[in-house]
Amino acid sequence: MILRALKYSFAQAKVRALKSRLLTAEDWLLLLKRDNLGDFLQYLSGTEYSEALSHVPKGEPEPEVISLALHDDLFRDYAKLFRAVPVKGLSILKALIARYEAENIKTVFRSLFRRKTLPEMRHFLYHLGPVSRLPLAEMLRAETPEHVVEHLRLTLFYRSLLHALPQWKAQGRIFPLEVAVDMAAFENLAAALRSLGTRDRKGAEILIGELIDFENLRWLARFRHYYDLPAEESINYMLSGGRRLGIRDLGALARSPNLGPFLEALPQPYRAAVKEARDWPEIQPLLDQWFLLRLYRVFRKDPFQIRLQISYLLLKEIEVKTLVSLASALSIGESPQEYVGLMSMPMPGEVRV
Repeated sequence: MILRALKYSFAQAKVRALKSRLLTAEDWLLLLKRDNLGDFLQYLSGTEYSEALSHVPKGEPEPEVISLALHDDLFRDYAKLFRAVPVKGLSILKALIARYEAENIKTVFRSLFRRKTLPEMRHFLYHLGPVSRLPLAEMLRAETPEHVVEHLRLTLFYRSLLHALPQWKAQGRIFPLEVAVDMAAFENLAAALRSLGTRDRKGAEILIGELIDFENLRWLARFRHYYDLPAEESINYMLSGGRRLGIRDLGALARSPNLGPFLEALPQPYRAAVKEARDWPEIQPLLDQWFLLRLYRVFRKDPFQIRLQISYLLLKEIEVKTLVSLASALSIGESPQEYVGLMSMPMPGEVRV
């Protein structure tokens, strides 16, 4: 215990300081009352997001510009914790941020298919800076998906993408490449978890396992009920390493004909968490709300483990994504209050509209 306290004392002090900067219930209440994007951004500029928003154009910028700026704040926190955690804990934080590297790779693929120019591509990329290992400059000059994959030879994404190229060529769409990128990122996350010491691994595997479960549920809802993929094909794309959803559970969920049987096929406590869902889009925010409680509870447990840093980064991620959703609603002239049911408010149980 003493050795762990020495290793994690600085890291846990740093993460608690960062957590204190998360938006409060009062902040969320006031943000939900904003009726235009300008007022929303003005209020947010008076919070800890002031530096992130200082480079955003005045007026009502595009939601993509706001999203990138807010995510910049998340990535700065990643960089701070990279410098604070013990070396053995660093691998799991790098694996978490690799999910955003995956998003950048997918953006490059989509840009190629939409024939966007280099400046247009850069407009949609996350600014990961030194925390990323991607050869972005080379990728942005690539002319075909094969060239992009070749530039990724030294990254964790290469092998998965190499196997997906024949499917891309056969289908003529980028879906197999996108799934391959996501699967590589989550397989790397599970591998990083296995590399941790025993106590760190036991503390983190619950959170990572539930994160993988929720990703699988999101994918199933999208593949089966938006893309109309056959059940067997959907199952082939499922991630391993989940906490409560094994292959049999995922198979039963994939074969559910509609929302009712899908919810009934969920194991507890997930079934209870989403019991109020009336349509597919409502599943994610309900799961996120349940997950938020789990993340907050970590701060009341043994602080000298890497799960504390994982919990904070996932809390911050949910906060940023919720802010982006609110900004997007305002950008099209909608009231944020109308979308509360489709968002995961990062102060569970404390915000009432």
